[in-house]
Amino acid sequence: MCNPAIIVGAATAVMGGLQSIAGYQQEQAQYQYEQQVAQTQYQYQMQAYEESQRAYQAQLKANEAAANRAYIAEQRKLQTDYDKAAQDAQQLMIDKLKAQGQILSSGRTGKSIALLASDAEREYGKDLANLGTNLGYAREAYTLAGLDIEADARSANAQAASNRMIQPLAPMAGPAPSAAGMVLGIGQAALGGFSMYQGLKAPSGFNSPGSGSQVRMPSSTNVDTRTAFRIPQLAG
Repeated sequence: MCNPAIIVGAATAVMGGLQSIAGYQQEQAQYQYEQQVAQTQYQYQMQAYEESQRAYQAQLKANEAAANRAYIAEQRKLQTDYDKAAQDAQQLMIDKLKAQGQILSSGRTGKSIALLASDAEREYGKDLANLGTNLGYAREAYTLAGLDIEADARSANAQAASNRMIQPLAPMAGPAPSAAGMVLGIGQAALGGFSMYQGLKAPSGFNSPGSGSQVRMPSSTNVDTRTAFRIPQLAG
């Protein structure tokens, strides 16, 4: 017959070993699941990042186009001011020549004609100077407008950059479950089973009832039943 202590110890060791193996397999499955989830999330984040990059580049191009349109509008405005100034200067020249022609055709002579002619020339110079001053103001306004356009473009680009998504970092795989823990658990289960067996087995020298041995009386003592159980005689 099998010793019950051996059966219980072996069962304890087997159960402990199975628990260690099952625990290791569960850790492996959990680790693989977490890695798969992290990789899936990273792929979604990369898709969102790439979309954000495309939107950012498109916004930069839109800001550049808007700035160019504003520059062109200011350049056209300045060009219009220059064209008008050129026409005004030409008209001033015509008016001066007309005035001088009228003076010369008046029939006057002497210093009075010279004074009248110089007055016309002086008036023409003053009007021409005023025209140049106005052009200077227009040129200054154009420069300031260009600076404002550049500042607006930089601000729009900064706003677009602030809305841009930061590139996500690729997930880093953590340490995988080690089989050393499983091996240690199996070893501890085996040790526990052996300890269980040691605690349940019969002491040394003890024979169980089912072992087939019998309890015998010692043979070294010879007892004489005739004298050992003598009944004393009563006195008459």
